[in-house]
Amino acid sequence: MLSILRQQKGSVIVMTALYMTALMGFGALSVDVGTLYLNRTQLSKEADSAALAGAADLPYDSEQAVSTARSYASINGKQGDSVQAAVTNNNTVVAVTVTRNVPLLFAKVFSMNLSNVKVTARAANRVITGVTGAVPLGIEKQTLIYGQTYTLKEGGGSGTTGNYDGLSLGGSGASLYLHNLTYGYSGSLQVGQWVDTEPGNMSGPTSSGISYRISQDPHATYETVKTGSPRIVVVPVVETLDVEGRKPVQIAGFAAFFIEEVGSSGNENFVKGKFLRMYSIGETSDSGTDYGLRDIRLIE
Repeated sequence: MLSILRQQKGSVIVMTALYMTALMGFGALSVDVGTLYLNRTQLSKEADSAALAGAADLPYDSEQAVSTARSYASINGKQGDSVQAAVTNNNTVVAVTVTRNVPLLFAKVFSMNLSNVKVTARAANRVITGVTGAVPLGIEKQTLIYGQTYTLKEGGGSGTTGNYDGLSLGGSGASLYLHNLTYGYSGSLQVGQWVDTEPGNMSGPTSSGISYRISQDPHATYETVKTGSPRIVVVPVVETLDVEGRKPVQIAGFAAFFIEEVGSSGNENFVKGKFLRMYSIGETSDSGTDYGLRDIRLIE
C-alpha cells in the first residue's frame, strides 16, 4: 500500500510539472499575441490617417497625394516601418500599406524571432451626389470658379418668367421656403432628382433667412470661415432655371458657397455667395460631375 501511495504521489508531481510547463508556455505565447495585436492596432491607425490625409489631395494631384500619405505615415509611425502608397480608381482612392517587423519574446523557443505585421487602408475622395441640409436656392449648371462671387437669388424683375432662383423643397409656400433657407432642407436630395421651382420674389423670407445665417457668424470671411458655419450653404446645381412659373427642374450636382450678402427688400432683394471647395458627408459616386463638394472616407 505504501508503495502504491508513493507511485501516485510521484505521478501527481510529474503531471503537475507538465501542466505548469504547458500553462507557462500558453501564458508566454499570449504575451506575444498581445504584442502583435497592439502593433496591428497602431499600424491600422497609422495607415488610416495616412490614407485620409493623402485622399485630401485627390483628384487634383495624385503625386502630392502619395507624398502626403507617406509623410503622415512617417509622422504617426515608428522608425523602421515600411510604407507603400498608391493612387487608384481614376485618382479617387489612396491605398496605404504599412509593414512592421515586431520582435517576439517567448516565441523564440520555436525559432520565431520576428513577426511581419502588415495593414492596408484605403480612403476614397468622391463627388457628393446626395445631400441633406441644402438650401432652397438653385444655380444653373455651368463651370464654377473657386473664389468667384455668384448670384444665388435674383432680384425682382431679373429672373425668368416669375422665377428668381428659388426652389420648392419638400413642399411650397413662403413659410416652408423660409424654414429651409434658415436651417436647410431636412430631406434628402440626389443627382437626377426633379424638384419644383419656387416662383415669386420671396424677398421677405429671403432677407430673414439669409440675415439669420449671417448673424450667426458675422465676422467670417471667405478666407477665414470655418467648416460648420451657417454662412456656408449647399446649393443644388440644376440643368436649367429657364422655366415659366412653378415647374420641375433636374438636379445635376451640388455646390457649396460662402454667403457674402443679401439685398434689402422688394426688387432689390438678392443673395450673393462665393463658390468654395468643401468636404462634407453624403452619398457619393465615382462618376458624378465635380462641383467642388466632395466626401473623404475610409473604404477599407
